[in-house]
Amino acid sequence: MNTHPLITELQKLKESSRFAIAQGGKYDLDDFKKYLHIEREVESQLKHIIVESSKRENAQLVLVCGNVGDGKSHILSYLHGVIPDEMGKFVIHNDATESHNPNETSNDTLYKVLNGFKDENIKSSTDKIILAINLGTLSKFLEVHGAEFQKLWAFVEDQSILDNAKVSANVTKESINFRQINFTDFHLYSLTDDGPISTTISELLDKIVAPESSNIIYEAYTKIKDQPEFVKCPVKYNYEFLLNTENRKLITQLLIQAIAQNKEIVSVRSLLNFIHDLIVPIQLSSTSETEQKTTVQQLSEKEFVSALIPNYIFEHADLSNIFSRLSELDPCNIRDSETDEKLLKLQSADNPIDLFAQDINTELYGNVVHQINIQQINKDVISKYFVRLLFFQNGRSPEKDIFLKYMTWLYHFNRGDVSYLGKLYELVENATKKWYGDPKNGDKVILRTGRRQTKYRVFKDFSLQPQPVIPNEGGNAVLHQFVQEFVVRYVSPTTIDKTIQIAIDFSLFRTLLMIRNGYRPNKKDNNNFIYFVYFINEVTQEITQNTLYIDEVNVGKPVDYKLTKNAFGGYKFERVS
Repeated sequence: MNTHPLITELQKLKESSRFAIAQGGKYDLDDFKKYLHIEREVESQLKHIIVESSKRENAQLVLVCGNVGDGKSHILSYLHGVIPDEMGKFVIHNDATESHNPNETSNDTLYKVLNGFKDENIKSSTDKIILAINLGTLSKFLEVHGAEFQKLWAFVEDQSILDNAKVSANVTKESINFRQINFTDFHLYSLTDDGPISTTISELLDKIVAPESSNIIYEAYTKIKDQPEFVKCPVKYNYEFLLNTENRKLITQLLIQAIAQNKEIVSVRSLLNFIHDLIVPIQLSSTSETEQKTTVQQLSEKEFVSALIPNYIFEHADLSNIFSRLSELDPCNIRDSETDEKLLKLQSADNPIDLFAQDINTELYGNVVHQINIQQINKDVISKYFVRLLFFQNGRSPEKDIFLKYMTWLYHFNRGDVSYLGKLYELVENATKKWYGDPKNGDKVILRTGRRQTKYRVFKDFSLQPQPVIPNEGGNAVLHQFVQEFVVRYVSPTTIDKTIQIAIDFSLFRTLLMIRNGYRPNKKDNNNFIYFVYFINEVTQEITQNTLYIDEVNVGKPVDYKLTKNAFGGYKFERVS
């Protein structure tokens, strides 16, 4: 046979594989699914909810909310094997997949299933249902049938289930008939004082390469690792690259950064698919089983090097959202003088292999450079491989430093740390004042006056009362549930009960730091951060002081004139000496 044993087993990680789909209504996990299973915080909390609800005699509806593919069905399947007696007391219903007959929609079926939870029936009902439901479907159901399910609707609103700006699990008020857990409140990573961590990603990568008899992937690797026909197989090399603990740690951190910076929703299923795509290059993944070994042997030197993880992880933005975000973190996008000096030597060297051995730990590339004819490969490919290996060796970049600062601040923001809240508001206020230029005075904000002015600037005093948002005051040392962006809020000085607020994600946070260090926003920034421009305009309109200051640009004084309105409606324009 011309099949590739390692590729065959790795294909079970693909989203399109029949092994990827679990049914929540029964325990249907095979040995490999059980082996890969990792208990996440969301599973632990759901198990507790089900156990507690199973003890109650009145009607119980457990809402398991989330998005498509986030693992609801997988965890419910697993719980059938862990707490079978408790699960046996419930009817499991998957909203998006179940319809009782072809003539009705899934929404119609859901209406029938929840009959016992109508306002008119709920007191006498003893139904126990676990409803795995996507947020969009829940919203649509309440929109259509909410009049008959007022108690359910009130519970959904009270728990902020459909409000993606809040962590619904933080609402502690409990209902007699309803319980809920929202998978969107949980992330693939957690926040700590030392930076973000992800036991899910790291443990999953560990399981893929663990030398255990129950790990069919590792067993397949042992069948090919010493075989001559696989001596130049990128799949084998990639798998061996992941055998290195430090490489797995750095890939885990890269994934956390890619997810957190962009607020990507990544399910365990899509993470497994990513691991498959990372190890098995597209040339081999799309090849029929009978041609895999032949394809390996026919790879050119360039194709072989390009398929290795240090290159492949940054060069295939078209494969998935994860790969797209990882391409933005390519160390080749960021250069320094030391790296440039090494690249010049590499470009002019007669034998680049010597420089690899001189600057890079050989464990990172093994005997790759000895298996290829380096003269047949474009030096640009070799240079990129060299830079990326340096990154895997050192694991740091200026962009990562900014990201870690963002994560640290986010951790303390979620915990309500006063000192970090103060720094956050100071950062926002500084950028608000300087977005249209530096007022040269710490308590003034420049106003936008239509056309860009080159001779005069108008500004006024900046004075607003912060109303800090504290998502989870105190909190635990490790945060499993948290908001993924800052929210800064001010009290309106003109309207009772009105607040002005802005959400700050990583991209805006990075720009605010740049402004603090002297950067001047341009037209592109105005387009990219239109919501912050709107915030600035709203803030300045709310400030109601009766004095405007006018600066004659480049004269040398921070304030040249002021226009004042007195209590009787009169105006006074004067030069400030």
